[in-house]
Amino acid sequence: MGFLSKLFKKKDKRPNQICCDKEAYLMKFLDFLISEYGFKFSKKELGNLVDENGKLWFYGPYNCYYFYNENTCINILNLVQRQDWNIYITKDVLSDQNQINKGTEISSKYCYDLKLFASVIKHEIETHNTIFGFKIH
Repeated sequence: MGFLSKLFKKKDKRPNQICCDKEAYLMKFLDFLISEYGFKFSKKELGNLVDENGKLWFYGPYNCYYFYNENTCINILNLVQRQDWNIYITKDVLSDQNQINKGTEISSKYCYDLKLFASVIKHEIETHNTIFGFKIH
């Protein structure tokens, strides 16, 4: 392999490795979903933030963190360059940002206060077995 080939060789990413990863930050508040309620966790870099027609709104990375089970998926989206956060609840794990955005949008007061978000969903699970109206079992 020549010098230029080595220089421009595409680097392989480890599975679930994303730029500007906030997994540890999210786990501080939401790891109880995994340990107490059997949720799974995954993450994916969604590229740039685009609308349904592919028009660029902001350059990425635009990361999605998923807490999910067979009935419900909590999608936590982070537009890294602006440190914007959004949370959507869907029935399935989705990798298309426009499909995720069609889910139930959670108030921004929870996006920027994950301690409050965690306490609200824990209470709702314990009392109604739901997360913002989505059955978890």
